[in-house]
Amino acid sequence: MQTIRQRTSSYRVSIFYEILVWLIYVCIYKYDHCLNSPFVVVHAKTNFPYPQLIVYAIASTLYVIPFYRWLGPMLLVRQRYAWFSMITILYFIVVSALVNWGITHLFYFTNQEEGLIAFYNYESHYYRRAVSNPLLAYPDVLTDLLAFMSILLMRYAFENERKKHLLEKSNLELQLQTLKAQLQPHFLFNTLNSIYGMSLVNSVDTPAFILRLSDMMRYILYDCQQHLVPLEKDVRFLGNYLEMEKKRYPESNIVFVIEGDPGEKKIAPLLFIQFMENSFKHGAYRLGDRGFVEGALRISDKKVIFHIANDMLAVTGAGAANGGVGIENVRQRLEIHYPGRHRLMIQNDGKIFTVELTIQL
Repeated sequence: MQTIRQRTSSYRVSIFYEILVWLIYVCIYKYDHCLNSPFVVVHAKTNFPYPQLIVYAIASTLYVIPFYRWLGPMLLVRQRYAWFSMITILYFIVVSALVNWGITHLFYFTNQEEGLIAFYNYESHYYRRAVSNPLLAYPDVLTDLLAFMSILLMRYAFENERKKHLLEKSNLELQLQTLKAQLQPHFLFNTLNSIYGMSLVNSVDTPAFILRLSDMMRYILYDCQQHLVPLEKDVRFLGNYLEMEKKRYPESNIVFVIEGDPGEKKIAPLLFIQFMENSFKHGAYRLGDRGFVEGALRISDKKVIFHIANDMLAVTGAGAANGGVGIENVRQRLEIHYPGRHRLMIQNDGKIFTVELTIQL
């Protein structure tokens, strides 16, 4: 509830500030700037002569809305800072000149006030020259840039603060979520039973699998308390899980390939295990040991691609298609950790269930 209230308060502050900028900067400052033009003829002294100039000021400023509400935030969220700087300059120089040229033409041909004819005519010629030489509009563009960049940065700061609270909440609940959703209790019980059976026949693999299970539990209970973990540890966790399942179903076709070097890369923990566990839970190999689970984890310098596929039990097809609470948790965590930098594709044709997750690091 506290996070929701903070988000609502931040949203109201950003909206209030945005309205304030439009009122003070556009409706008052730009109106006054137009009114004091030497080409505006004021016939009588009034408090607000030519109120249509306020409409003109608003109309000539509307071009900034797509920038500070969509284009700018999109580039910042994706951390394209070089592109952001370049596109900002081009947008405010080129787009402003084109838009203002069109607006002044419109107001010139629809003008009903004699005192504004010279003004609109001058503005039309001014912005027509600015289209071919955008630097002519530099002073007006600079004030627009400063005013509305402040709105963009405020909205971006509040959005980051909201995500920070969500990350903290996600981190506090991560241990409970992973034990309930990613590693369901039946897996732990089955693994312990398998190790117990190995110990009864004095299998030489018993100590190794006990260590594997210990390493997995240590990773869940301690390492996963961080927002980001070394990718190498998450890969090792998947490998341990895979070996456990191979031991339980030695006749099944279980193949999972890891390509690339994790190096020092970091990633949000336990994003892949839910899909792997889901494949083993709903796989047809559970009946007769003749099904398959095939997958791969491909690691490159800037992205990680996870792929897994399995043939399904007919009775669990619908459940697998819906994904359940565990997969929905993964979707939410992906939106928090990698907004605009991930792609999750889940396909189900009734026989084969396929998942492919791409994450831009």
